[in-house]
Amino acid sequence: MNRILFIIVIFFSAFLLFQIQPILSKELLPVFGGGASIWTASLCFYQSALLLGYFYAHGLGYLKLKSQATIHFMLLAIAIGTTFYQPECVMGETLSPAARVILNLTLQVGSIFVLLSSTSILLQRWYCDVFVKEVPYHWYAWSNVGSLLALLSYPFVFEINFSLSEQKLGWLSAATIMVVALALLMSNLIRHANNTGSESTGNALSHHPFMSRCALLWIALAACSTLCLIATTQMVSTNIPPMPLLWVLPLALYLVTFIIAFALPKQGVHFIWLGPLVFAWLAGVMMYFIGGQFNALAQLAMYSLILAICCLFCHSQLRALAPTKSQMTHFYICIALGGALGSVFSALVAPLIFEQLLEYPLMLLMTLGLFTLRFDKPLAMNKAKGLAIAMVLSCTSLFAWLNGQFNQFNVATDRNFYGYIAVKDVKTAAINERRLIDGTTVHGSETLQGVRHLTRDYYHADTGVGRALEILKQFGPLNIGVIGLGAGVMAHFGDEHDRFTFYELNPAVYQMATIYFSYLKHARAQVDVTLADGRLALREEANSQLPTKNALIIDAFSSDVIPTHLMTLEAFQLYWRRLQDTGVLIVHISSNYVDLMPVLSAHALSLNKSLLVFDYQGNDITHLGSKWAVMTSDPRFLAAFPANSHRTINPESTDKLVFWTDEKNSVLPLLKF
Repeated sequence: MNRILFIIVIFFSAFLLFQIQPILSKELLPVFGGGASIWTASLCFYQSALLLGYFYAHGLGYLKLKSQATIHFMLLAIAIGTTFYQPECVMGETLSPAARVILNLTLQVGSIFVLLSSTSILLQRWYCDVFVKEVPYHWYAWSNVGSLLALLSYPFVFEINFSLSEQKLGWLSAATIMVVALALLMSNLIRHANNTGSESTGNALSHHPFMSRCALLWIALAACSTLCLIATTQMVSTNIPPMPLLWVLPLALYLVTFIIAFALPKQGVHFIWLGPLVFAWLAGVMMYFIGGQFNALAQLAMYSLILAICCLFCHSQLRALAPTKSQMTHFYICIALGGALGSVFSALVAPLIFEQLLEYPLMLLMTLGLFTLRFDKPLAMNKAKGLAIAMVLSCTSLFAWLNGQFNQFNVATDRNFYGYIAVKDVKTAAINERRLIDGTTVHGSETLQGVRHLTRDYYHADTGVGRALEILKQFGPLNIGVIGLGAGVMAHFGDEHDRFTFYELNPAVYQMATIYFSYLKHARAQVDVTLADGRLALREEANSQLPTKNALIIDAFSSDVIPTHLMTLEAFQLYWRRLQDTGVLIVHISSNYVDLMPVLSAHALSLNKSLLVFDYQGNDITHLGSKWAVMTSDPRFLAAFPANSHRTINPESTDKLVFWTDEKNSVLPLLKF
């Protein structure tokens, strides 16, 4: 019975620990522009808090059992009372976006996360001490099962059926119940220890050298698997919208490999691992360069397979190196330290030292390198190790050559919290132009032939936005707001008496548009650029009662990623506060992976607006297709369009309506597979 109670508490503490991660990260999406790096920064916090929890568990072990239980329960009770605390006076505006994400999470769940993360280790050690048993490492698998269930249930159950406020309230209630159950278990343990005299203190803990070769391998293997997890998530989220489903799938795979590795008996390194690891490297390099050409399902499948191979190798080697009871907390601390180092490198260091997502191929090479280190025999006596080292060197050389070929057209590149962008001069028999590329998507181009005209990309006169602006000009001067700057192509549509206000979140995009493209410099209209999240900037304008606009253009996708906070009902209500009664809302909805029409149809129905769709099919590589939606209630504007130029959507007769609000939205029902 005691074993079952231990497993139940460990299971539910892990469930709570991993369920709160997508809840809070999703809540932060609109605050930081909806980018993929929010999850990367969140994982940095979670891994660092996990390390603190393991240190806390290790330090608590030097006290008597009753003191450990009393202190742990009191701290848990205090932490429950301060969970989700968000002081408005502490915003950290001077910090980097990643640091602000970490600060926000620290204030909301820092204390409870640290304490919950220590629960599994504390219970395993208390069980060993009180019942005089060996370390039940298979309980680590049960802990990961709880974590896995929390992750998989979130996008399919909790995100779809409950608002964020309901999710947080439910989590806090469950955490309170878990703390009460843990208190009862601790009470039973203390009573059993007093009756049997089996209580021990931390004096029995081993003073294992922290920097031994074995400890360094623990750290390196854990760091490598964490780097695999975060780099894979970053690669997937570059093209597919960042959402809890895409966050939890790689993390779930990461945990599955932990479960498999720690549920099986110890196994050493085998030469057979070389084949899968080399395959993972080759497949990873292919996805790194051309992954964006595949559909969402193919990308998820390939990235998942690569991640599973690399993480299973790392975690199986951790299991093979797992120590005895006396070094248990030291082992877990090293795992947590490796995880923290891997996440800090991915979230904070890599964006500073790499202008591309080079941590992804780096982690593939690191995994191969660790494979060579796990052979203990000298190189001369071990042909397998020599072959592995040769493979690492060959793979490094091949990647360097491929990367040089891939970047040969680059004029400038930049990478920050909001993504990776590049300016490329593409010169072929059919193309001679400069392009701004965000991730894998072209966000504006300009001819290199010295003739300024719009015959290419998503913004030429035949597209929905071009047709809409042409008609608006018939009614007078334009006062346009554009969320998303890109290369500044939209400024080309303005005339002398027009005014265009761009709202751009990423400072690097503004820098590229100003230095490498001429649209802003040569615009005939008055052009203003506001460096801020478009929704927040429009809210400030609405509160300041600035003059309304006759059109708003929403074109803020980063790569193929859609900021969901710009597509909720509350966002659309704000847009109409900034528009005239006869205003027009124009939304760019081209996406390889998400069908936004059910959301727009639902908003049109809620706001009583007409909805037009312009789906322009490009005819060659120099004439790109695009899909635009236009929402308005102006009869003059609607009557001005030829009947064959668009499709009119009747939301009332639409079978599929998806209502998005700030509190409740999910991309899952809209994915194109």
